[in-house]
Amino acid sequence: MKNNLALKLFSACCALLCAAGSAAAGAGTSGGEFLRIVQSPRAVGMGESGAGGYGDLLGALAINPAALGRTAYKEAAFTYNSWLEGINSQQAAYAQPLRYGAAAVSVLALSVPGIDGYDNSGAAAGGVEAGSLAAGLSYAARLAGPWQDRLSGLFAGITLKYAREELDGVSAAAALADAGLLWIKRRPAGTLALGVSAQSVGQGFKFDSETGPAPSVFRAGASYIMLAAGDPITFSADVRQQKDAGAVLCAGAEYQVWRAVSVRAGYVSGEDLGGGLRLGGGLVMKLLQFDYSLSSYGKFGPAHRFALSYKFDRPVAVTRHLSVEQEEAVRKTEQARGLLKEKRYYEAVLLLNEALTADPGYKDALELMRRARLKLEDPG
Repeated sequence: MKNNLALKLFSACCALLCAAGSAAAGAGTSGGEFLRIVQSPRAVGMGESGAGGYGDLLGALAINPAALGRTAYKEAAFTYNSWLEGINSQQAAYAQPLRYGAAAVSVLALSVPGIDGYDNSGAAAGGVEAGSLAAGLSYAARLAGPWQDRLSGLFAGITLKYAREELDGVSAAAALADAGLLWIKRRPAGTLALGVSAQSVGQGFKFDSETGPAPSVFRAGASYIMLAAGDPITFSADVRQQKDAGAVLCAGAEYQVWRAVSVRAGYVSGEDLGGGLRLGGGLVMKLLQFDYSLSSYGKFGPAHRFALSYKFDRPVAVTRHLSVEQEEAVRKTEQARGLLKEKRYYEAVLLLNEALTADPGYKDALELMRRARLKLEDPG
């Protein structure tokens, strides 16, 4: 009996969380509502938008994992969110650029103050402990784009995560996934980005004898970056749709002064509670970055988010992109390699000449040409 009543109290707490985190009509019917909370202060400061944006590790994990594919630095980030009624959450994340794309790991924990438990007669039955935890593994890479600019083009990303909620010794877990696409095009006047993402898709959470749907969120968004007085200004807008709620419009802007100080403002519309103005800012000191955002939830008061991130050393060389000529040189060199194995040395030299005409500095072709000529001079 104690657990049944505690579950009702916990459901009420989840409804409060969802009202604070997504605040959409009908919310609270899904399990794992804490996964809908946007952890990134940068994204929140811009009105919780960012499906078509990019910039910070926490924003990529919170809104569109495809943005992770642009990561050039090893990066660690930590965020602390001070919520309502003593509720708070923390997330730690680390991103590692790879030769092809980038990978990241993250851990998210949400703490709920002790809940008073009562039996069916209304008598106090002790405290009830509650909390949530999620761990994720992400990967993103560039699928297509101009060879000379690895930060533009089409990116795709996915996150696989395990989430768990616990209430008074009773727990529920779910395996979920995020996925996203991001297309970025640089133009003379600015940079345009379009993106779509689906988050927390998968099985639902089962508490006691009831199973709720997964806390899925779907986004489509756009952003545009241009220069104002020599410094970049970003405009961003998303349409957000949850399974158990109506569509919400999120929009915001960020202005970076001297590429070191950021000022952000945004707005969330279409929500009964938690909609309205968002404010935030950031400070960059070489490879260290601090971000903050402020959100208001009416009579529940404000919510504060703080984040600290650090980029390690120099950028890591990631996905190699080739010009049309370089791709042709690679193709002909591989064909020549096969001819050498068949001892067709003269034909191999002809192909390698074509490869070096396309890309005179291609080291593999130069080395293979040296070997082929040696074989022509001394076939034995």
